[in-house]
Amino acid sequence: MDTTTRRRRVRRYLARARRHGAEGRYAEAEGDLRAALRLARTTAGPVSAEAAEAASALGILLEALGRPGEAEETLLFAVHLYERAHGPDDPRLTPPLNALGAVRRRRGDLAGAERFYARVVGIATGTAAHPEGRTAPHGGPPCLHTRTGFPCLCGWRDGGAVRRAGGAHSFG
Repeated sequence: MDTTTRRRRVRRYLARARRHGAEGRYAEAEGDLRAALRLARTTAGPVSAEAAEAASALGILLEALGRPGEAEETLLFAVHLYERAHGPDDPRLTPPLNALGAVRRRRGDLAGAERFYARVVGIATGTAAHPEGRTAPHGGPPCLHTRTGFPCLCGWRDGGAVRRAGGAHSFG
């Protein structure tokens, strides 16, 4: 199977996982996300946008399902992939970082949670420090509800967030 075909399949798995998540069928969504992650890692190496998105969505789902050990490992992998693919202050990092903060908070590690939340705020406000000590402004974090199909965990009211019905929001 060529790379283009694999990428299309990964996108189909991700879309199906979003639908399953929106319908509350989390076991099916987890299976689709795991399949997408496996396939994405073989498509363009482990540093692909699809692998990062699949790992992030899977980690967020695992955290929401109350499986913090698996969630933390998967979310750290997602952050690693996003950082390698897009840099240390890309807005796509905010969902997995926020979910990592929730995992740490649930475990009682408030200092660890605060570090992740502070990084989310730094990225969202454009004040995240670059390795060179510079900062770059950019838009707010993507909405988890629209990006993954799972319950929104970020709770942003600032940075251009607009509340919509049912607790979802978008940035626009």
